[in-house]
Amino acid sequence: MALANILSEMPDLLERTLREHTPDAQGFCRECRDATGVSATWPCVTRELAEQARSMNGAPPADTPPAGTVAGRRRARELGSAPARPALTNGRHRSP
Repeated sequence: MALANILSEMPDLLERTLREHTPDAQGFCRECRDATGVSATWPCVTRELAEQARSMNGAPPADTPPAGTVAGRRRARELGSAPARPALTNGRHRSP
């Protein structure tokens, strides 16, 4: 919550974060990749933080994230209502 509060006071950084942390075709964050190329599922923690900061400013939610709460989106993903994601093999995405 404290980081979201700080980010909410930096509109340029907030908008850049929302613009850059978007999903790729497989549902992974385009920005959150480690040195081996493995990326976080979208919405990533950084995107969720930026969404929270945006809502603190009273701005409407971005058009790309699904409706509902963060927990609700994660739950929907776990129940399979979100697009399937590639399986991981040894920490790397496996090709179908």
